[in-house]
Amino acid sequence: MTSPLENYDLIISDIDGVVLREDVPIRDNLEALRELKRKGKRIIFITNNSGFSRLLLSRQLRYLGLDVNPDDIVTSGVAAVQYLKERTDVRRVFVVGEEGLMEELRMNGFQVVTQWEAEKETPDAVVLGLDRLATYDKLSTAMMCIHKGALFVVTNMDRLWPSNDGLRLGAGSLASAIMYALRREPDFVAGKPNGWILEVAKRVARIPEIKRAVVIGDQLETDIRMGNENGYDTVLVLTGISKREDIERLGIRPTYAVNTLKELL
Repeated sequence: MTSPLENYDLIISDIDGVVLREDVPIRDNLEALRELKRKGKRIIFITNNSGFSRLLLSRQLRYLGLDVNPDDIVTSGVAAVQYLKERTDVRRVFVVGEEGLMEELRMNGFQVVTQWEAEKETPDAVVLGLDRLATYDKLSTAMMCIHKGALFVVTNMDRLWPSNDGLRLGAGSLASAIMYALRREPDFVAGKPNGWILEVAKRVARIPEIKRAVVIGDQLETDIRMGNENGYDTVLVLTGISKREDIERLGIRPTYAVNTLKELL
């Protein structure tokens, strides 16, 4: 019997809550993706976690048996950087985020300023992503810069992040503090469910015309909504944040909802 996932030209998978929970592998899902790779399926990863270094993550996935290149991974940080490059004249950036986001900005020619520098001279933009070391002072500096005219770019608006110890605050929860303080929305949100990150992925991963694609994720409001809104089939895997009862509650319906990806093999 043919696996439903074998019917697609391209498999687009999330990472947090699907492949990894923090740094701990989710074995059943990994085994399923390895099997699809063995059968020659093209798999790329689109993640809202801007903290990942694509180089280090690709090495980690290879260690776990998935042959993945850095260009097969697109983070919301990559999507935010591409937006800044293509749509703005921003040069100096203050970051609320982790090393993967700062790495992408520096590699693309942006000057990442320190908190002290941002307080002395307002940067062109504030880029906010998942930051597990965020402090009150750091968020306050970001808020003051935006209030003084800096562009407000958020990598993603995820409310929650699935850690190995349970749910933690996501980038959207950090951004919401600034949004509430200034009574304004971000100027741009780069990650899922925004289809912008899909467009970036097509270029970065050099994907030709897609005939049939499927999006795999653990969150209805981001992964599944993005796939549905862009005309792709979707798989909700119940190893992360969203639960089966959330489908009716939110009215976001995946093509498949499974406990693990092994159910589709």
